[in-house]
Amino acid sequence: MRFNNIARLAFLVPALMLGSACTDLGLEPTASVSNDAYFETVQDFEAAIVGAYDALSSASYYGRSIHLMSDIMGEDIKQNSSANRYQEFADFEGQVVTGHDYETDLWQLAYIAINRVNMVLSNGETFEPPAALAGDFNQLLGEAYALRGLVHFDLAKMYGQHYTFTADASHPGVPIVLEMDITALPARNTVAQVYAQAISDLNMGISMMTDTRDGAYMMSKEAAQAILSRIYLYMDDWGNAESMATTVINSGKYSLLSGSALADIFVAGNTSEAIFEIPMSADDTRGSNHLGGMYRDSGYGDYLPATDLLDLIDAADIRWGWFDVDPALAGAYASYRVDKWPTDTNWDNIPVIRLAELYLIRAEARARLGQDATAQADLNMIRQRSLPTAPAVTATGQALLDEIALERRIELGYEGHRVHDLMRYKQGFTRNDCTGDVCSITYPCQFCILPIPQPETDTNTNIAQNAGYAGG
Repeated sequence: MRFNNIARLAFLVPALMLGSACTDLGLEPTASVSNDAYFETVQDFEAAIVGAYDALSSASYYGRSIHLMSDIMGEDIKQNSSANRYQEFADFEGQVVTGHDYETDLWQLAYIAINRVNMVLSNGETFEPPAALAGDFNQLLGEAYALRGLVHFDLAKMYGQHYTFTADASHPGVPIVLEMDITALPARNTVAQVYAQAISDLNMGISMMTDTRDGAYMMSKEAAQAILSRIYLYMDDWGNAESMATTVINSGKYSLLSGSALADIFVAGNTSEAIFEIPMSADDTRGSNHLGGMYRDSGYGDYLPATDLLDLIDAADIRWGWFDVDPALAGAYASYRVDKWPTDTNWDNIPVIRLAELYLIRAEARARLGQDATAQADLNMIRQRSLPTAPAVTATGQALLDEIALERRIELGYEGHRVHDLMRYKQGFTRNDCTGDVCSITYPCQFCILPIPQPETDTNTNIAQNAGYAGG
């Protein structure tokens, strides 16, 4: 019997999840353990949810791929002379490339994460925790719901066109998977349906979470609210985007960094600005496969910052600390490297969402709502914390929106945002500092999203390929 890729992942989840959870059941082999034997205590659920976080931390997901693939499809990266990893997405080749299979790996890890939380949620429906642990148990279920919402959103933005690509977001998204069924051959839900499911799951998580476990390293009520703010921004739902961002900012749990702390924001990790991030340590490090390893000369060094972005940053801006001169680079490849993740041990944490983004989301939402004065205040908060001498922004209307877009480009650079911003702005772009095959991209852009993985389209006749790609 042939199972589609999503179903096959669902079938394998018990063994994968339990392996990640580092739990010794003692009674049955890990690969064949039953749910009834495993989900017996609140601690079992706690161990199981670790499996979902582990999937997110993989180099094929937040550990590298989701940020890197997003950024190399934009205009702020140029390829080094030796670049070959992910090159098909930088060059918009329009084909499903075999060999590297980065789009397949991300797809697999995302659905593995979804199926791991689905197991937690399905078993949680019938589990009755001890009264003293009811709050802890609800927190775990809330994390599971919120993680499922985040991952479905991630899949939609990577494999589907942006929300307003069609007037009603009826264009293809990704399959929504809420339960395991190894016989299922799911078709793609619309982007509108996937966003609605993500919002529902995140709101459910918010209603259940009361604790903040392990700081920014695990999902929290505020992290779910922050992710909702981003989703609403992508939907052009300015009122809800502003409201959710304000809720997190006013929670009093986070504060913006400045000075050297900002320059090294991802080195120490779990800072006052971190809302949700992926921790890396001696146990977690992905080696040269870490995100920073794709930029540094001590790693693969495949990708370099385009001067298009560097020319926008004042030399006195603290964020110059996110770049470093490499004398070995010459000619078209000179002369800087991205140093946002600088440690050779690859222990730098990876951001999912942080406070600075919330200020910029709120600034854009307020500007779109005509609230120019408060939008200016939010924008100045971010711009002047890294460059205190920067003049206060007084622009209004479209000029203010342009300033906010510029600040997003600088502040959130190499964190996986730019191409998604360009697409929701419905803007093409030109790579002026271009070392690849494609230097000008028009909107709409077929190849600013990933292809549906070939193993999925080969085994699941109900799933359609994205337009422009082989088979699409």
